[in-house]
Amino acid sequence: MKAPRSLSLPFVDLGEIAKPRRSSDPTDAKYRWRVGERPPELGLHSVAKHNIYERYLGRYIETLTQNHRQTALNMTIVDGFCGGGLYQLNGRDTDGSPLRMLAVVDTAQEALTTARERGFQIRCDFVFIDQSRDHLAYLEELLKQRGYADRIGNDIRLVQSTFEAAAEDTIARIKKKGSAHRSLFFVDQYGWSAVKLATIRKIMSELSNPEVILTFMVDALINLMHENSSVRALAAIDLKRADVQEMIKNRGEPGWKALIQNTLYRHIKSNTGAEFYSPFYIHPPESHRDYWLLHLSKHHKARDEMGNVYWREQNTMKHFGGPAFDALGFDPNVDVSQADFNYVFDDNAKRRSERALLEQIPRLLRQLTADGKPITRRDLFVDRANDTPVVAGMLDSQLALLRDSGDIIIRGVRKDANGRAVATDRRGAKSFAWTDEIKPTSQPALFLMPRAKGPNRS
Repeated sequence: MKAPRSLSLPFVDLGEIAKPRRSSDPTDAKYRWRVGERPPELGLHSVAKHNIYERYLGRYIETLTQNHRQTALNMTIVDGFCGGGLYQLNGRDTDGSPLRMLAVVDTAQEALTTARERGFQIRCDFVFIDQSRDHLAYLEELLKQRGYADRIGNDIRLVQSTFEAAAEDTIARIKKKGSAHRSLFFVDQYGWSAVKLATIRKIMSELSNPEVILTFMVDALINLMHENSSVRALAAIDLKRADVQEMIKNRGEPGWKALIQNTLYRHIKSNTGAEFYSPFYIHPPESHRDYWLLHLSKHHKARDEMGNVYWREQNTMKHFGGPAFDALGFDPNVDVSQADFNYVFDDNAKRRSERALLEQIPRLLRQLTADGKPITRRDLFVDRANDTPVVAGMLDSQLALLRDSGDIIIRGVRKDANGRAVATDRRGAKSFAWTDEIKPTSQPALFLMPRAKGPNRS
């Protein structure tokens, strides 16, 4: 039986996020753990990050176990900068990412075992990597106290190494488990150069279904940028000194910081090998130091699920850009000082995005269906997923409004009484399948007024 757990990291009011606390030793800016000593204080800026890890992992498992005929899920979780696994927060012991991830999988396993008559097994390997022997010793002792002793060295591996040095062996082990390669890499580097983009590319190119959640201290990088920036440090993210010189030439002008962030984002996204990505920020209001939590994947559904998690972390996540589609593109013909570079994920932002979608969708559909052929919901969303705060649920709500007003027609497939697939108008649906086809009507409505609905055949 497992020992009683300490309090899990609470979902606190993230509007109170504070400046990250550093070690008292000025030569070591990282958290430190030693067996027998009190764990370090957790800066509240990390609360949002750990909440996202936990919530996304839960949704990840739910999504991959929806098939009720399924009896097993093979996956690997890699925590590339795991630390000692325990913190102090408001005077209490608080679980770090290793224990929170273990708890999510344990909870999911219990729920699936109860719900599935044929049983279910989550075969999850945990790889906890840290360069410090003291940190791993602390984590090992903690795992033993929590009842995980017999799993250490089996499905729980403790690896003393840098993430860079451990990546190749970790990838090889994932490949040996089968062809699906379902894996989550939580790469919580302290700065911006501890993980090479080349390593991320290797993960994306060699594994079938990897996802990487990478912390990137973008403000720290921008503040350090100057004409003679270190070539060695820049090489980790495939930048040259000339690239930096170009980015900082307008330093101090209105919108210069947002412009640099946008340029960095474009550079990083083109050098990771990921087809889908989210460039959203965690914003600690009191420290005024933003950092990216970059989610990199190969599938649009993974991108959409992470977007939903971001929306749940209201007032914490933000991006530099506007609402709706094409929000993150930088237009060199627009004065950056007049652009909207402070989009916070809250109810007001959601309303703004939905209003903008009502204007954008008909225009896009006319362009994309000029040849007379309809496009699918997947076509409409996927090609724009990376440059928008919009998630599929928001898109569906506006598609339904446009359908009810007579601006668009949505057609899908349903099963008839004999189980055969037949085409049908999706006249009453509130959400839509990725394969549903959309096209504008020949005479779109002048005003957005819902028309009378027919029978629900969705």
